[in-house]
Amino acid sequence: MSEIQPRPYSKDYEITDAMFGAFRSPGGPKYFWKLFGWTTLLFSLIYLVAFPPLLRGYLRFFNIAFELEEGVGDAEAAEQALEGIGASLLTMVPSFLVLMFGSLLIISIVRAAFYRRYFHQEVDGVFPFRLGADEWRQFGVQLGYWGLFTLFFCGILLVIVLLGVVLGGLSAAIGSGSAAMVVGILIVILIYVAIFVGAFWFGVTFAPAGALTGLRQKAHILAARKITKNRYWALLGSLLVAFLISYIMSYVMSSLGMTTGLAGLFSGGGLTDIMLGENTEDARESLANISESSGFRIGAFFAIIMTAAGQAFYILMMMGPSAFFVRQWNEADPVAVFE
Repeated sequence: MSEIQPRPYSKDYEITDAMFGAFRSPGGPKYFWKLFGWTTLLFSLIYLVAFPPLLRGYLRFFNIAFELEEGVGDAEAAEQALEGIGASLLTMVPSFLVLMFGSLLIISIVRAAFYRRYFHQEVDGVFPFRLGADEWRQFGVQLGYWGLFTLFFCGILLVIVLLGVVLGGLSAAIGSGSAAMVVGILIVILIYVAIFVGAFWFGVTFAPAGALTGLRQKAHILAARKITKNRYWALLGSLLVAFLISYIMSYVMSSLGMTTGLAGLFSGGGLTDIMLGENTEDARESLANISESSGFRIGAFFAIIMTAAGQAFYILMMMGPSAFFVRQWNEADPVAVFE
């Protein structure tokens, strides 16, 4: 029998300890903001590496698309433009991979540091991050989590397709146009309900995977459902509150950064003219010049910092509820969890 088994859930706890669990580690709020600063720096570095090539690739993509629009009717020009679009998209693939795997690695490093302090009261120095077994376990758990989510999602879609075939056959047998419309509406409703309910169920059920891995220092994904059992709704409510707070903060910070930092693209013609349909050579040249200006680079740097800060706050905030309930599951006396 697995040593990880469901345990009774005690409601004798402060709900804020779960919602704001990210601030309730042995290091307290000070440790949260310490992690926030370093996490912002790490995300800023990965964004600085990945975003400039992506921006250049998008600009090349737009220019080629505009040339294709201007060359309507010229088969040779259209073929060259399509080849250019394909080549432009391919040049962006390495940056996407750096951004995706770099972000997963950063999240793994941050989680490992937080869980070491939260569960094992480990005190670190000025720089709290490492790159060792704890971090790679968290990295593997993330890959496994999203792999399972993809399989689960594909299963939902398969069931929906099968139901659609059955309902479609019924409507065809009925032979009524109104019946077919009703079937179509039912299929759409089923898709939305299944996706919404399925995503919530999976997300909450396996949310403690990273925290359980941090507690036991062994990789756990499927076992997380045993932590969730008996405390699903409490975990769901805490995650929702943490999500709303972190999402709003992240959105405000990233929006402020994007609005302030990238405003230069819309000045002096440039992107404004292009969006209004004036896809002239002068407009494209203006956009290219703006994107290479020192003012735009400073603004883009500010946008990157604010976006990274929003991402850091979101990640740290969302670790709290799962960590709290994993620790409560593991404690003989849940009331004394934070004493």
